[in-house]
Amino acid sequence: MNAFLSGTSASGKTAKWKLKHDTLIGRDAPADLVLPLASISRQHARIEYREPGYFIRDLDSRNGTFVNGAPIHDAPRRLQNGDVIVLAGAVTLRFIDPEETLDGLRIGRLKGLWIDDASRAVWVNAQKIEPPLSAAQTALLALLYRAPGKIFSRDEIIAAVWPGVDAGGISEEAIDALIKRLRARLRESGAQQEYIQVLRG
Repeated sequence: MNAFLSGTSASGKTAKWKLKHDTLIGRDAPADLVLPLASISRQHARIEYREPGYFIRDLDSRNGTFVNGAPIHDAPRRLQNGDVIVLAGAVTLRFIDPEETLDGLRIGRLKGLWIDDASRAVWVNAQKIEPPLSAAQTALLALLYRAPGKIFSRDEIIAAVWPGVDAGGISEEAIDALIKRLRARLRESGAQQEYIQVLRG
């Protein structure tokens, strides 16, 4: 098992913490990963390995545990390579598992882009886009994200972004402007590649 957590130590330096079969995170000993902050509970969260991978569980902490912006409640949450863990809104860690295999459902996130279906939040290189994308930008990005490599027609884009609106009422300029704004927001957020390609013809 070579998985680890990456984050910033109390001294401000980037640090890595190798995960064991069972890793307790808390404010002080006997926690395996000690985070000496008042907002962190004495026993805050636990990361356990069991087939098919690592799971994180919140231990009824006072200020909560979040994965990719979504709170963990009673049930443990399966961790995937690149997941962002936030403890009590004060500590941000990234879960890294070099041995994790690539599968189609996660190809977008492993390339640096991830969309949380529940909250509609968008993450680029483990950083949440703030302020959030507009509803139209999110709808367009979600359409493309769920079918990487597929070419969408003008009508398909309009149906996804402006449902119920007559396609004739949406100009090419409006679509181009939306794509331009979305590309700009992704670049501003640290995207290392051009996610959206436009084919003319």
